[in-house]
Amino acid sequence: MPSQTPFRQVRSQAILHDAWRKIRENGLQSPCKDTRDKIREFDRDALRGLRGIGDQLRQGRFQFESQVGILKKRPGKKPRPLVVAAVRNRIVQRAILDVLQRNPAIHEILNNTTSFGGIKERGVRDAIAEVCRVIEGGARYFIRSDIEGFFTKIPRPLVLARIRDHVPDADFLDLLGRATDTDLANLKQLGQDAYLFPLMSEGVAQGSPLSPLFGNVLLWEFDREMNGRGITCLRYIDDIILFGPTPSKVRRAFESAQRKLSAWGMRSYDPRTEAHKAEEGHVDDGFVYLGCQVSSGRLVQPSEAARRKLLASVRESLMEGRRGVRAAADATDMTLPKQRYAQTITDVDNILKGWGHAFAFCTSRMVFSELDRKVDALLAEFHAFVRRHGAGMPPAIRRRILGVHLLAETPQVSFRS
Repeated sequence: MPSQTPFRQVRSQAILHDAWRKIRENGLQSPCKDTRDKIREFDRDALRGLRGIGDQLRQGRFQFESQVGILKKRPGKKPRPLVVAAVRNRIVQRAILDVLQRNPAIHEILNNTTSFGGIKERGVRDAIAEVCRVIEGGARYFIRSDIEGFFTKIPRPLVLARIRDHVPDADFLDLLGRATDTDLANLKQLGQDAYLFPLMSEGVAQGSPLSPLFGNVLLWEFDREMNGRGITCLRYIDDIILFGPTPSKVRRAFESAQRKLSAWGMRSYDPRTEAHKAEEGHVDDGFVYLGCQVSSGRLVQPSEAARRKLLASVRESLMEGRRGVRAAADATDMTLPKQRYAQTITDVDNILKGWGHAFAFCTSRMVFSELDRKVDALLAEFHAFVRRHGAGMPPAIRRRILGVHLLAETPQVSFRS
C-alpha cells in the first residue's frame, strides 16, 4: 500500500471498506434519523456499492452528488450551516482523509499535542484529559470561546496549496478539490440564508469528514504560536480554551489570538460582550467545554445541554415509532412504514450507545443513572402505546405493528429466469 500513489490508495477496496466502516459506525449513532436511514439503505448492498465507487474512481467517472444544506438554529447565534452529503460522497471523502493522514508531512502537522478533533486518536476524551492535566499543573484562569463561522471562512485555496506541497499527485489533488466543493441541491429553498454556506472558493462544508482536516492544516502555526510563556491554548477544531495563572495574562493571550485569526477574516467570541457564546473565569468555579461540565479539576460530566439533546433525540425516535405503529395498524396493503416497534427500539439503542460511548470517560456516573430513569419512563410510555394499538388486532396486524416480517407477505418471484 505505501508504494501506491495517493490516488491509487483512495480507490483501493481496502481503503474504501475501511472508510465505509467508519462512516457506518458514526452514521448509525447519529442523532439525525435521516442519516441513520441512509446508512442502513447503503448497508443493504454495501459490497456492490463499494465496488461501484472503486470502479468509477479507476475509470475517472466518479461524480460527487449534490448536497443538501440545513440551517440548524442556535439560541443567540446565527444558524449553523450544516451540509448533508450522500453516503457515497462521505465514503470517498473519508477515504481521502485516511490517505492524507498517512502522509508523513500531513501527519506531522496533525501531530500537535495541543490540537484535537479530526485527528486520529485525539478526540474529545483526549482534549478533556489534557484540560484536567493543565488545571492540575497550576492553571487558575481560563477563557473559552469558539471561532465565529469557522468552516465558512477557511481559505480553501490556501489549504489546498499547502497540501499540494506535500502530495504531488494531480489525480488525487483534483479529487480532493472536488470533494471539498459545496454544491447544494436545495439552494433556491434556502433563499436569503444561502449566503451562510461556503458556496465559493472560501470555506468548507461543515459536516464533511475533510473539513476538520482543513481547519487543522490552516491553524497549525496558530497552535504553536499560542502556547508557551505560561499560557496553554487547547483547540478542538474551532473550540478554543486558554489557560493561564492570572486573568490579565489570559486576557492578553486571547487578544493575541484575535489578532492572529483576523489575518483570515476570523474572530473568536469575546466573553466580556458575548457571554452567551463564550466563557471566562476561575477554573475552580467550573466551566463547560466540548459538551462536558468540568468542575474541581477532575470532576467531569455531560453538560446539561448534552443531556437535553440526548433526551430530545430519544423522544424524536419514539415519536416516529408511534407514527409507524399507527400507520401499520391502519394499513390496508403491504406498504408499511420502515420504523415500527422493533426498528424504533433498535434506533433508540443506537442513539444511547453512541451517546454513552461519546461520554464514557466522564468521572461522574450519577448522570447516567438519572438519564436511564428518564429513558425508562419514555420507553414505558412507548410500550404501553404499542400494546394499546395491538390489543384485539389479528395476528398479522400485530406482527406488522411489531415490525417483524410476515413470511406470507414476502413478494413472490418466478422460479424461472
